[in-house]
Amino acid sequence: MKSKIMLSILLLCGIGYAHAQDAYERKLRFGLKAGVNGSLFTKTVEPFGPEQSGRLDYFNRFFRISGFGGLTVDAAVSKRLSVGVEALYNARGMAYREKNNHVILYDSEGNERQAFNDFNYNIDYIEFPLTLNYNFSDTEARTFIAGYAGVAPALAVHAITKMSYAESVDGSGRRARNERANLNEVNHFNNSLLLGLKVGDNNPRKTSVFGDFRMSYTLLPVFKKDEALSKNNLRTEMLTFSLGLGFKF
Repeated sequence: MKSKIMLSILLLCGIGYAHAQDAYERKLRFGLKAGVNGSLFTKTVEPFGPEQSGRLDYFNRFFRISGFGGLTVDAAVSKRLSVGVEALYNARGMAYREKNNHVILYDSEGNERQAFNDFNYNIDYIEFPLTLNYNFSDTEARTFIAGYAGVAPALAVHAITKMSYAESVDGSGRRARNERANLNEVNHFNNSLLLGLKVGDNNPRKTSVFGDFRMSYTLLPVFKKDEALSKNNLRTEMLTFSLGLGFKF
């Protein structure tokens, strides 16, 4: 499923690049962008609700670190304003972690380091961000700085949970079996509010590089239900910070 989606996005990118020269005359800039996400749920959810007890008591919240990539198109409205449209494969979710003191790990210098068990909610989306961009720089400047805001309708295409237990280098120590399961109660459609900042090479006639920092917040709950069968909370939104690098053609 993932490979088919990425192939479709790359095909769109190829079509955009083939029409790039004509796009200049229409004040369009096609591009490619990829980067890393740090995302987390805004509330504690099942199986980590306040009433949960047992083996999951000692897990703490962490950002899920993941990636994104896809196609961008920018259409100039005026010297400072432009509209942006994107098609992205965007991996998001949430991570929980607990210390595993039964396993000893060592770094490359032979120093002992802490081992952890990880529980992840992995929820991946196809997103179609639509943004309004304002360029703070003069058109003659070599570097542009632009702020933007917008929305990102999204379809969930992959949703699982993963429990990963630490394993020592030599295989010693107590280790449970890793677990993986489908996550069935995810809202298939969501929408996010976007705020961001772009900085890059201000050259409309040549391939240029830009960096993109973005914050997004889901406008709809991540899950369909407010609570799990155990009566623990499932109602949460999701906050994501993204750092990307892209090319405009």
